[in-house]
Amino acid sequence: MDLNDTTNRVIGAIVLLLVFIGGWWLIARNTVSTGAPIVSTDTNSTAGNTTNATNTGDVTPVPAPTAPTVEASGESVEVADQPAGMTVTVASAKLAEMGWVAVRDNGGRTLGAARLEAGVHAGVVVELLRGTLSGERYQVLVYVDDGDRAFDLHKDSLVMNAGAGVVGATFTAN
Repeated sequence: MDLNDTTNRVIGAIVLLLVFIGGWWLIARNTVSTGAPIVSTDTNSTAGNTTNATNTGDVTPVPAPTAPTVEASGESVEVADQPAGMTVTVASAKLAEMGWVAVRDNGGRTLGAARLEAGVHAGVVVELLRGTLSGERYQVLVYVDDGDRAFDLHKDSLVMNAGAGVVGATFTAN
């Protein structure tokens, strides 16, 4: 193939653009397929607007799990209301083993995830593929990694409380 030919360059650019758009679409279409209400295992929050209670209906409930789940063993997450944008700051997260905190929108789409080692973490910044919008509610969910160190909603295990609620918290972008 002659790369000096303008037609071949245009075709190559179009193919590259389609591959990029297809990859983005595959990542962006992933949604959390779980459905119990969001419940945090941490009930002693003192961080202002930090939310760590059962979801009461202002965010789409997480449907029944179709991906793997694991019972909570001390995991918790706290998040405060925050400005809309391309990142979400998780106030604190406690993981018993390596895993992920993932941000989910009201439509059930996962906007981004951050990998964390076991332990207690504060001020975790989650980069988003699509930004949050002012006035909308979002969820932060906890997952245990399947060992490949890559976030996958269908392979990584959603952390569930014994009462069938997922370990997570909700917040409003303002």
